[in-house]
Amino acid sequence: MSKLALNRLIHDIQPIEKREAFLRDPLGFARGYDLSDAELAAVRDSDVRALWKFGANPYLLRVLQMRAGVSDADYRAALAGFSYPRPDEGEI
Repeated sequence: MSKLALNRLIHDIQPIEKREAFLRDPLGFARGYDLSDAELAAVRDSDVRALWKFGANPYLLRVLQMRAGVSDADYRAALAGFSYPRPDEGEI
C-alpha cells in the first residue's frame, strides 16, 4: 500500500479510455500499482472519504469526484470533519 501508487492510479484513470478500462476490470488494470484491496475498492466506488483517509491528493480527488459524477454536496458531506495537516501549526 502506497500513497504514491494510489495517487498515480487516480491520475492514470482520468482519460476516458483508461477510466473505461479500469471500470471493466479494476483488478487487471490496477495490477502493478501496489494497492490494497480496500484502496482499490475505494477508487472503484469513488469513495471520497476512504480515499482521503488513504492519502489521496486533494486535487486528484476533486477531479475523480467530478469524473465519477459525485455531487458537490455529497463530496463535501464525505469530507465533513476532515482538515488539511499543516506542519507548522498542526491541522487547520
